[in-house]
Amino acid sequence: RTTSVRAFSLLIPMGSRERLRALVFLLLTVVKFASAASKPNILLIFADDLGYNDLDWRDSRLHTPFLRSLAFHKNTVQLNNSYVNQLCTPTRSALMTGYYPFRIGTQSGVFLHMEPTGVPVVFPFVSDNLRSLGYKTYLVGKWHLGYCNKQFLPTERGFDYFYGYYGPQTGYFNHSADQMHRESGKLLHGLDLFEEKQAGESKPDFSKDGIYSTDLFSGKAIETLSRHDKNDPFFMFLSFQSVHPPLQVPKSYEVHCKAFKPNTLRRVYCGMLAAMDVAIARVIKALKQRGLYENTIIIFSSDNGGGVEFGASNAPLRGEKDTLWEGGTRTNTFVHSPQFIKKFAVRNEMFHVVDYHATLLGIGGMDINAYGDGINQWQYISTGVPKLRRFQFIYNIDEHGSAIRDGDYKLIFGNADKRSTEHSGKFRLYRISTDSTESKDIAKENPAIVARMKSKLLSLANFSRKNVRAPLSMYGDPAKFNGTYSSYWCTI
Repeated sequence: RTTSVRAFSLLIPMGSRERLRALVFLLLTVVKFASAASKPNILLIFADDLGYNDLDWRDSRLHTPFLRSLAFHKNTVQLNNSYVNQLCTPTRSALMTGYYPFRIGTQSGVFLHMEPTGVPVVFPFVSDNLRSLGYKTYLVGKWHLGYCNKQFLPTERGFDYFYGYYGPQTGYFNHSADQMHRESGKLLHGLDLFEEKQAGESKPDFSKDGIYSTDLFSGKAIETLSRHDKNDPFFMFLSFQSVHPPLQVPKSYEVHCKAFKPNTLRRVYCGMLAAMDVAIARVIKALKQRGLYENTIIIFSSDNGGGVEFGASNAPLRGEKDTLWEGGTRTNTFVHSPQFIKKFAVRNEMFHVVDYHATLLGIGGMDINAYGDGINQWQYISTGVPKLRRFQFIYNIDEHGSAIRDGDYKLIFGNADKRSTEHSGKFRLYRISTDSTESKDIAKENPAIVARMKSKLLSLANFSRKNVRAPLSMYGDPAKFNGTYSSYWCTI
């Protein structure tokens, strides 16, 4: 059997829309692959806003026993230098497309409810390409990549089934969110919980009021797996809401968090982690009961660092969510598979979120080295022997601040935290291999390194795509859609 996958080549300059659209449909490769039944299943689990220090093997006062047992299992590899972007939409767009956000227009902030935008459809998603390899593709939980037009919906971007929410956040129990429309001065409110069973058909679910979203999404994942035809491989993206604000959790989970004072953010946050740990355990148990576990590769990670004002901790790293510091971009990632990983190991080579696209295609049987800005790291993950090595990556390129990693060194241009303008127009250099806490700026002592990395960063900045963010539109007012943040209202 043969198949084709659509892609751009690695780090090509962007031309006109017509050229871009034509490049999408270039044939990257034609490969022969084994029967669908022999392909590994892929379960990708993301926490939301999980701090670097927010698992119980880093902070023993927390309670994540199942994740700990999985992370240190004999059939697990931990990725010690795993990086994402500083915010949700940039990371998720990089994951899905294989491109740095500055190259696809998602480098600035996150998509909001009622925002008439989405990830440009000229970029195929990994779900598109896995489906072309014979995979059934499922997404449960957070989307956050655009919803105003049918073409931006998950089931129009390669997923066979979706259940979850479209925007940045909702209530954990009422599955609804407020959105301020500044131009009109109105505070709008609507439900954001939808199901898509067929391509582009989005239906709100009003029936889950009062059900905690962590339990709801794990239950939907289990329900989906129970229906899955075992003759087909699956890719499931289980994208939890936890531990993103608002901080909400059933009190029963806080019994594990007595090390923290009652009614404190850290205590509630701890309870949310405990709930997610139980939910993930339920999903893995369901895999085993269906006989799917042995042939499944399970990946756990987060979309960015934690927000310290909402109970998270990124210690000992500097910074937090929405900063270019290590605390905003370095995350806990591990890969578990009883069949494909034979010995516990910690891998220290750099892995970036743009690598998921090529790596997942490699898992799916494609003989592929690179896709977009990412490289296929599956051989390195599974065996410890790299076919390709990542020597550099881009943290982000944006008007507020930009950063690049090259080997041991990290160069920041402008402000690592956009809430500050102190370092506008300035360069700072850190040797991350020996100073992971970014405590000493060594730019003055290393002008040659600064010049070399500055040249690379500025050169790549020439390939930036215009930001796709847009002012909020009252066309997306939930009042027009039976009180929901529904689709089908923008004309992009």
